[in-house]
Amino acid sequence: MRLLLYIVLIVALPVGSAWALSPEPPMGRTAIVVTPSADVFRKDTNRSEHISEVLMGDEFRVVRESGEWAYGSIPSQDGYSGWIRKRDISFVLSESPFRGMSFVLVKTTTARIMFRDGTATEVFAGTSLPLLRKNAARYEVIMPDGSTGFLSSDSATIEDDNFGKAVTPDDILKVSRFFNSHYKWGGITAGGMDCSGFVYTVFRMNGIYLRRDSYMQAEEGIAVSLPDLKEGDLVFFTSKRGGRITHVGIYIGKGNFIHSSRGKKGVAVSSLSEAYFKKMFATARRILHDENPTLEGKADTDKPSADKGV
Repeated sequence: MRLLLYIVLIVALPVGSAWALSPEPPMGRTAIVVTPSADVFRKDTNRSEHISEVLMGDEFRVVRESGEWAYGSIPSQDGYSGWIRKRDISFVLSESPFRGMSFVLVKTTTARIMFRDGTATEVFAGTSLPLLRKNAARYEVIMPDGSTGFLSSDSATIEDDNFGKAVTPDDILKVSRFFNSHYKWGGITAGGMDCSGFVYTVFRMNGIYLRRDSYMQAEEGIAVSLPDLKEGDLVFFTSKRGGRITHVGIYIGKGNFIHSSRGKKGVAVSSLSEAYFKKMFATARRILHDENPTLEGKADTDKPSADKGV
């Protein structure tokens, strides 16, 4: 699923100038995130609820603006919407996917992109950038501003034609276990994750883009019963306040699941037999089934975000 959008001018230009970006937001247009991760808020102030983050290179589709803020949707999160600072994005003048190009996915919790002038920037797991060239030690990738940088081959992998099509439970568990992030409401990176952000990023790193919040993710895949749980299935829980799903984790076998928990202050392993989780268990869903998972549906962003962790 290619949700990164890059800019190609009609005339051929050197790589360093092959991007057409504008600092001002033409309404209804697509922007590209230019920072390692951009914070998304419910309102046009950083004192409002922090509801998500968007990774470098991802699209942000602007529909309106207010001062230094732009409101829009995030295609890589199935249309999840919110406010983002304009300083974190650049607006596209001329746009087209890089058809036929390979992309490089960051596979470590964080990675450094080195530039020719000796400077560097840190990016997060799941970041995906176009590949310009490679050798045994590193990948040269195209940045959103048109410059190029270098990623160590140890910290990234090339997305091939099968990326996201033959994912196994073991693939999911391998990714889920290397995160040691603290809990952060609205987070999707190693800098901090909420429960659904953790699940979203684990699957994204395997080429599967789930919806953003736990109650949305509970509509993905197919339903499974507790006795039929397999590694890699998602397990969901309600809160004390009612029946709405507010928490999600990834089943890892032997009655245990891994999740990002506010109560445990980050990514941790818990047991389904613990009194709280046994009482609040709601449902389980299997994303990795024999048929290609159908990951469709529109995010209901009018609902309050009481679903980002226990």
